[in-house]
Amino acid sequence: MTHPATGARSLLLGSMVISGITTLAEKESRALLEELLEHTTSAPYVYSHRWKQGDLVVWDNLAALHTASPCDSSRHRRLLYRAAVR
Repeated sequence: MTHPATGARSLLLGSMVISGITTLAEKESRALLEELLEHTTSAPYVYSHRWKQGDLVVWDNLAALHTASPCDSSRHRRLLYRAAVR
């Protein structure tokens, strides 16, 4: 994929989204995806946010692999507003 604003090339990764690479055998596909995911989620590339009331975090959905951490909704209220900008 090429980012429409920056022109940077990127990969779409994520075990919940990508099930395989069609041009590779299943075993090779799985191994490559695991290697890429391990690399992209290693320490130099990870930002973790420790939330405080009033915080706002913004990311480019086309250029960031992102996931939420587990939230104990019985103890913590979680409110999310989503805005999309073109």
